[in-house]
Amino acid sequence: MSPVDFVLSFKYQNNSCSLCTRSLELKINVITTKTKSRKVPCTSNDIRPIRVAIFSPSSPPDPQKLDAGLQTIEEKWPCIEIIRDTFPDQMREMPPLPYLAKKDQVQAREFTRLILDPSLDIIWCIRGGYGSLRWLDMVPWDQIKGSAPLLIGFSDVTFLHSALLRVGLASIHGPLVSTLPDTSGPARKALWRCLDRREFPCLHGIPFSPGRAKGPVIGGNLTCITHLIGTGYEPRWDGAVLLIEDHNEAYYRLDRMLTQLLITGRLSRLAGIAVGHLLESDRPDRLLQELLQDRLCSLGIPIILDVPVGHTPQNYPVLMGRNYIIDGGTGTLTPTERL
Repeated sequence: MSPVDFVLSFKYQNNSCSLCTRSLELKINVITTKTKSRKVPCTSNDIRPIRVAIFSPSSPPDPQKLDAGLQTIEEKWPCIEIIRDTFPDQMREMPPLPYLAKKDQVQAREFTRLILDPSLDIIWCIRGGYGSLRWLDMVPWDQIKGSAPLLIGFSDVTFLHSALLRVGLASIHGPLVSTLPDTSGPARKALWRCLDRREFPCLHGIPFSPGRAKGPVIGGNLTCITHLIGTGYEPRWDGAVLLIEDHNEAYYRLDRMLTQLLITGRLSRLAGIAVGHLLESDRPDRLLQELLQDRLCSLGIPIILDVPVGHTPQNYPVLMGRNYIIDGGTGTLTPTERL
C-alpha cells in the first residue's frame, strides 16, 4: 500500500438538503485503493454541493473498505467525482508505529486545518482503531468556532467528540466511511436523513431501570471514555445522558471500566445511561445483563440497553452534546433538538 493524495469533488442535487451549499476540491493524504479514479458526471445545471473532507484520525485505513465506503456515499449522492491522481513522497511523514495512520504532529496539523476551515461542511472519519488521543493536546481547541464543520465517526473518534463538546460543538456519533457498507439499510437511511434534514431518530432499546430524564448526550466508546478520566477532555457529567458502546471486550474488562466510573463518582452525576452494543452480537446476553445490573442499577437513574449504536450493522446516528429524553420504562432515547 502506498500513500496517495485524494482530490474529492462532491456534487449533489437536493433542494431539501441543509448541508448542500458548496463544491469541494480537497486534497487529503490517505492510503491508495485499487480504483485509480471514478467519475460520475452531473447532468443537472442545478447543483448544490456538499464539502466533505475524509480524515483518518487513528489507525491506517483498509484500502478495500475505504473504497467500498466511498462507493456507498456515491450511491447516496450520485453526482460525485472522486479523483486520485498524485503520489507524493511522504516517507518523512510516515508514523513510527504501524498501528498509527500518521505522525501525531501531522495528524494534529491536518485536523486543525480542516476544523478551522469554515467552507467545509463535514469531516468524515475513515476508521477508528487507536491514535487520536495522542495528538489532542496539539490542537488549538480555543480557536475552534461555531462555524466549524460537522464531525462524523465513532469508536476512537470518541476522543474527538469529547474534545469538541468541551468547546461547545455538537458532532455525530455514527458510521465511519469504512463501516458504511456494513451498516444496515435503516441505519444508513437514518444517517442520510440527519444530513439532509437535520432530523435525528428516536432510538429504541430494552427497558432496564425505570425513570425518565432529559440531558445532553455524552460518551461513546466505553474504553475511550475511561481513558479520558482526569484529562482536560473528560466529559461534563452533571445531568448528562451517558451513551456507551464497545467492541467485543471481555466481561471482566467491561466490569473494570464501569467500576472505575462508579467509584470515581462519575456515574452518580448522570441523568441516565443508554447502553449500546458491547459485544459482537446485537443483543446483550444473560451474563452481560447480570454484569450491568450489578454495576449500574444501584444508581437509581433511567437506564436502557441494546440501543442500536456501536460496532455492529445497527449503528444509528446520535447527536452528541445535544439534549435527549431517556425513558427507562419504554426503552427509548429521543432527541429534543435538531442539528
